[in-house]
Amino acid sequence: MMRNRWIKQLIIFAAVVGLLVPALAQAADNVVMYPKISSFVLFLDQSGSMQKTYKPLGKSKIVVAKDILLRMNKEIPELNYMGSVQLFAPDEVLLDPTVYNRETFQSVLEKIPTKFPIFGRYTPMAPGMQKLDETIQRLSGDIAVIMLSDGEANRGGDPVAEATAMKEKYGNRLCFHVISLATKAEGEKVLQQIAQLNNCVYVTAADMQNPELLKNFVKDVFYAFKPVQREVIILRGINFDFNKYDIKPEAQAILDSGVEILKKHPDIKIVIEGHTDSIGSEAYNQKLSEKRAKAVYDYFVKKGISPDRMKTVGYGETRPKADNSTEEGRAINRRVEIKVVK
Repeated sequence: MMRNRWIKQLIIFAAVVGLLVPALAQAADNVVMYPKISSFVLFLDQSGSMQKTYKPLGKSKIVVAKDILLRMNKEIPELNYMGSVQLFAPDEVLLDPTVYNRETFQSVLEKIPTKFPIFGRYTPMAPGMQKLDETIQRLSGDIAVIMLSDGEANRGGDPVAEATAMKEKYGNRLCFHVISLATKAEGEKVLQQIAQLNNCVYVTAADMQNPELLKNFVKDVFYAFKPVQREVIILRGINFDFNKYDIKPEAQAILDSGVEILKKHPDIKIVIEGHTDSIGSEAYNQKLSEKRAKAVYDYFVKKGISPDRMKTVGYGETRPKADNSTEEGRAINRRVEIKVVK
């Protein structure tokens, strides 16, 4: 899923409007990963049929499934999920619900057995889902069950009916995301019906051999991105007298609001841009704009903002905000703007 990266911007706009109180607003600047779910269960079929060959890859189904889980684990972000690992047919809880930690889960997943009998090891999927429900009851928030199975249920009732009952019990909080190792049409049908109960993700084990598709599966199930909201500070009342670059005492409180924002977000870096009106030569105004930017830079350094976070640039008279033919417009153009570059 493609996500747009939001452009960060922190602007100090200098205009003579007679206001000395800063106005704060919100603007999106970047994106941050956030969890789409609160909890998850890795739910793996270990019935006898999982010892059979998964024909698309020429390996046993259980070996393919274990490999997928280990590779998935490398992609799951540590976002304070509660996670569990559970096997069925026969039922076995390898890890009770715990805060997700990649190393812990890797250690548990590596213990999944890949050698067991084919014959006499039936596939009671429905009872396995009943055992799963005991784990689900202990989890809160939105819950993802990542089921890896071939769908070949031959004992213990209807797994689709059991999954439907769980859907009715937990509603939209619960989603069965299926990674299918089905090699028979009947098993494929069972797994598709389970995934479709809450419009959840259905993929095949063959799909998951593609690293990008595996990453997309993890993203679809576990996390998304949203724009970070940063404060944009619009400081009214910062102006420069004609042909001057010194900061007036009455402007210091307003600049302090900018300092507060920069200290609140220590990760950002800024460019301080100086501007002038059009009176005087272009060369002179260029130098004057640079001095105005440097004056704000020096003030921020004095207030504890690291020089490494700031650069200055002067634009002279080349970027007016208002009409230079009026005194009011020229006063607006004698300004400093600060823009975030990181």
